[in-house]
Parts: sequence; C-alpha cells; structure tokens
Amino acid sequence: MPAAQRTPGRGMPCEERRELIAGAVRANGRVRVADLVRELGVSRMTIHRDLQHLDAQRRVRRIRSGATTATPTAATTPATA
Repeated sequence: MPAAQRTPGRGMPCEERRELIAGAVRANGRVRVADLVRELGVSRMTIHRDLQHLDAQRRVRRIRSGATTATPTAATTPATA
C-alpha cells in the first residue's frame, strides 16, 4: 500500500503512537478516545491500552471518554492551611 493511503497508526510502533497521544494531551489539555481512534486508525482497545500505559507512567490521567493532563490544576488540588 502506498504511504499516502496508509493509516497513521497501523504499523506504527506503540511507543511512537503513545508519544503522539501524550503530545496531543499536552497540546490540547485533553483527548477523546473516539478522536484518537479516527485520527490514528487503530481500534478502541488499542487506544484504551495506550491510555492505560500512559496513565501508569503518570504521563496522562485517564478519564471516562479519554485522557487529560496528568498534573492537577489549582482548582483540584486541596488547599493546605
């Protein structure tokens, strides 16, 4: 299959795909599983495994429909007295 017809995620090493996902989270603040499936051309389960891996490394924080940045914001951090 010519490179122009290849889907971006298929055949891409998982670490490279995970870097793209982590970069998208950093750039946008959050990503949705459905968007990643469409953009990377991989299955929902592949995206879920990637997000689980990135969450375990504390690079992203998994949420119900995707992932968000791993660092807590001031609004979610408990105040210390």
